[in-house]
Amino acid sequence: MSLQYIIDAYNLINHPAFKPVFKSASNIQQSLADFIKFNRLSGSQNNSVVLVFDGYPPSSGDLPVGQELSCVFSRSKEADELIKKIVEDSASPRNIVVVSDDKEVCLISRFLHAQTCGVQEFIGAKKNKSAAIDGQEAAADFKLGFAKMQKINAELRKKWL
Repeated sequence: MSLQYIIDAYNLINHPAFKPVFKSASNIQQSLADFIKFNRLSGSQNNSVVLVFDGYPPSSGDLPVGQELSCVFSRSKEADELIKKIVEDSASPRNIVVVSDDKEVCLISRFLHAQTCGVQEFIGAKKNKSAAIDGQEAAADFKLGFAKMQKINAELRKKWL
């Protein structure tokens, strides 16, 4: 079973652990693609990566492409909205891993049966045990009770139905 990683690109770029692999990379999209490939962050070569950027593609048109990697731009929408739409339109959302630090994106992705992963976890920058404990506490805070889920569902019904 191959996975598809949908990455909120600017979350990853703005993370302190992101360091461009090659200084000569012509643009930030290529730098991010090189970082993911060099560090083998997507795991198996059968897994694919979709980098979702806010805004419009650069005018130079130099974007990293390949079978396992693609760049998508949200244009006039926010990247978060595009990520949600990609997961929603997927035929097999259980094979999707959404990489984002945005709680709303993660919540809706989980609701749609996709897996989620924070940027810190994706990069694997947790070097010591205290960082892992902090991450577990953050995950525990994120769990929702039944009443909270019902409230969120009611709000979503109002907006979408």
